[in-house]
Amino acid sequence: MEFNRASPAALKQAYTKIFGPGATLGRVRDAAVGDRLFPSDELEIAGRSLAWKLFLLPDEPLQAASIDAQPTPPLRSVQSARKKYVKLLREHLRAPDGSYEEGVVIPGGVSAATERQPSSSSDLEMNNPLSLHNENPWNEWFAAVETRKEILKDVERTFPEIAYFREPEVQMQLVHILFIYSHVVNRAVGYRQGMHELLAPLYLAVEHDSVDDSADPSLREFCARDWVAADAFALFCAVMRGASRWYEWQEPSAVASRPPPGSPFATHVNIPAGPVEAKPYVTPVVEDCNRIQHNLLRTTDPVLWKHINNTGIEPQIFCIRWLRLIYTREFPLPVAMKLWDGLFACDPSLQISQWICVAMLIRIRNELIPADYSMALTTLLRYPSHTAGEWAHHTSLLLKQALELQMTPTVATGSTIMLENRNILNIPIEVPAPAPPPQRRSARSREKAPEPITPRNAASAPAQAQASLEGFARGLLEKSEGFGINRTFMSAVPEFRRNLSELAASFVRSPTTPSFQLLEDERTDEEKPPWEAKSRRWFETRIQELESTARRNEVTHKRLAEGLSKAVDVLLQDQTQVEDLERLQRSRREAVEAISYVRDMLASNVSEIDEERLFGEEELRKRKLVNDEQAKVVKAAQPALPSPLPVADSRPPALPPVATTSRHTHTGSSPTFSPTSAPHAPWKARSNFSDSLPSASLPRIPPPTSSAIRRPPNPTPIPDKPRTPPPPRKRDSRSGLDRDPLGVL
Repeated sequence: MEFNRASPAALKQAYTKIFGPGATLGRVRDAAVGDRLFPSDELEIAGRSLAWKLFLLPDEPLQAASIDAQPTPPLRSVQSARKKYVKLLREHLRAPDGSYEEGVVIPGGVSAATERQPSSSSDLEMNNPLSLHNENPWNEWFAAVETRKEILKDVERTFPEIAYFREPEVQMQLVHILFIYSHVVNRAVGYRQGMHELLAPLYLAVEHDSVDDSADPSLREFCARDWVAADAFALFCAVMRGASRWYEWQEPSAVASRPPPGSPFATHVNIPAGPVEAKPYVTPVVEDCNRIQHNLLRTTDPVLWKHINNTGIEPQIFCIRWLRLIYTREFPLPVAMKLWDGLFACDPSLQISQWICVAMLIRIRNELIPADYSMALTTLLRYPSHTAGEWAHHTSLLLKQALELQMTPTVATGSTIMLENRNILNIPIEVPAPAPPPQRRSARSREKAPEPITPRNAASAPAQAQASLEGFARGLLEKSEGFGINRTFMSAVPEFRRNLSELAASFVRSPTTPSFQLLEDERTDEEKPPWEAKSRRWFETRIQELESTARRNEVTHKRLAEGLSKAVDVLLQDQTQVEDLERLQRSRREAVEAISYVRDMLASNVSEIDEERLFGEEELRKRKLVNDEQAKVVKAAQPALPSPLPVADSRPPALPPVATTSRHTHTGSSPTFSPTSAPHAPWKARSNFSDSLPSASLPRIPPPTSSAIRRPPNPTPIPDKPRTPPPPRKRDSRSGLDRDPLGVL
């Protein structure tokens, strides 16, 4: 598949726009930041690599000191980078025997097969692929081959939706550029995943703007097709000057202080004088991520920062990819390259990238604040991307907002950005309410409900239960078989049997083993930190407190509702139908005061209600009169206690009277009862039986329940014996009643 390159006419027009008369470096940069340099939204734009070379390569673009001087292409810097790249390729892609790998092409139109050079070393004992000598140059060559294989694995996965990166020649050039940079230019860091996604857009832009020898003389040298790989290498090195810190993974001192191999000081360790402060090493990318979330976002949008911080999302989860890949995963590649136009123009060192991340977070704040942990993390890892038709010029707006935040990092600037997003991108300022959790219907609820057990199917219920259990066990067995659990368990059984004896011996306590006792946690539940489990007693106490509080609140709310209803009824009275207007006005004032009191009670946590403020003085007087009348009616409706009937004496006649030893003095008077003597219920009525109650009126002793115990027909008379007087009866201090009013005990 042949790559679609820019037409010579379109490339010439872009060259004139950038380096033509009247075009200054400041104007070109302003046009790139304002999204006016390349208005097209396509992936392949003519002249993009020309602007990137102007912004990134270290060369003076102005020939004169005047402002109106015409910028010139950084040709000197481009030629120097091309020579350096060719030199590095010839040194590090050539094997120790002077040969190159198959398919290696040196930029400039020279094939590597024609540049085979004989080996400078003739010692086969050292310069031999099979030699085990430590200084054998083939060892380093084999390590380099393995590095290129690892790089190729990532290059083959670069932007799979673009067919251009599937071409073998393009993949080979990308591998060589990444190998030279990681193995030679920046060996302290080496190759890290993500570098291939930064190089691919650069190589694509340079290849699209390349021309052959028949093109215009002004473009022939600056955009030569034979030097595409070298120009892409120069741009990649310029971008990595600002992005390389995000790929560092170890302390620089650990690499910089390492002596070269073969040095006599290779085993020597330099110990610095004085105390050494041991601090954990934090990579620069983690420091930038923490700074973005905990410093920059906090000073510009504290509400969003508080929510992200409360959800527990660490900034490294999403910020590392944003920074390392410079937003090529968060936006479509054409949009990301348009963002690169302004980014390279305003800040080639990429320091503003952190503020771009803050602007990106503020733009999606309405989706982050109502979300929980999982939803917010999904939004951050899959940044909502919009086409240019939906959000026109949103990359230029993002750069503009990042510049505003960088100059004045305040909450007011964050609010201004929210207004801009509302006016330009139609993003509302008001944060929507969180969505309710979805109601997931379980598998059991989808199944048919079981029939209730009736006398008809009661006999078949055990069989159905057994069948359902068998089906559940069969399904569990099949699922475990599918996951390989059964095979794993059966393979572990023989091993467990072999180790069973040793395992049992380890649990047997030796007599000589000193006894120990587990230490109990002496801390109370209030002293434990929040993440430790509380005791059951603590939960029961809290539940009881909540229940009692709920009951008190229920009573209070009912009382307040009653007072509020009364106040509303008073306020709704018709003034024309009331004779006493002064009394109505006084009642209305009390009703308004009652409504304000209800408002104060609902706003506070006080449970005690002031009845006078809630109902008013006049209403309380009415309620008291009504309660007194109801009490009189209830008291008058209490039934009178009937007098007890006399009971005949059924004692044997042979028994002599025990009048001298009786506890009462019989006077023959019948007991009387007055229902109005005491305000007690009938079953708690006070007895007025006197001490002279005749023994004949007392209830007789119940007959024995067993026929084996009978009283003799003629009992022997019992002689009188002196008896001690009974103790005085005790009265109940609470009810005022005798504990034994009848004297039968």
